[in-house]
Amino acid sequence: MKWRPLVFPGCVVLVCLWTSCGRSSVSSAVASSYDSDPVHAVPVVEEGLKVRPDVLRVSFAFRQESESLEQAVPKLKAAVERYVRAAAEASKVEVAVKMKDVRLESGSKRMAGNGNDAMAHGVLEVALPEAQDFWGRTALVATLVKVGSQESSAAEKANTGLRASFGFPVAQVREPEARRDELVKRWVDRARGFISQAQSERAPLQLVGCEPPGAVKQEPVSVDEVVLSLAMSCRLDSVTK
Repeated sequence: MKWRPLVFPGCVVLVCLWTSCGRSSVSSAVASSYDSDPVHAVPVVEEGLKVRPDVLRVSFAFRQESESLEQAVPKLKAAVERYVRAAAEASKVEVAVKMKDVRLESGSKRMAGNGNDAMAHGVLEVALPEAQDFWGRTALVATLVKVGSQESSAAEKANTGLRASFGFPVAQVREPEARRDELVKRWVDRARGFISQAQSERAPLQLVGCEPPGAVKQEPVSVDEVVLSLAMSCRLDSVTK
């Protein structure tokens, strides 16, 4: 006699075994009895591998208007280099830049004006020292925000056609894929534990139809914590005797 297969959607198995398919959090704020500033409720902790981040990433964009694109490109390059130097001097830690994209638009294609427009997008990576505590890392975030604000204000005051914008620093793991083996092992251990509890002597279970796992994802929690997760999908089926 063959038992009817027990089919669990990959999402359900993932909820029980490794990480939730949707993030659940408590977003309500509780009014402080001392002042008007809100006190955030403690969020529901997302399951996953909790690790300390080792890098702060800041997205940035520089836009340069110029009479010609040939003039705009070196000006953009100089602006990015100036920003990187300012961040390195202010933070006093290792910094690196990764350029993502450059867009060039000639005056004939623009909706207004006859000038040329060039825009560069990139990410500034700032190392988070292992020995640095929560408040030290928070101070580093504040420093980077200040540097971005100063660069943006300086570009506007110079009135040379340069504009700069910066995202908020985000704490991440530089190489999340390095933890893949650990994530897979933890998932398998939880799967085996679940099977041992769910099966019976007359209806043993096994994992079948497993899909190749995707990329390791990371969810920043604070400057001191990041949750790594790996989406894995399998079905539970009865063992045919």
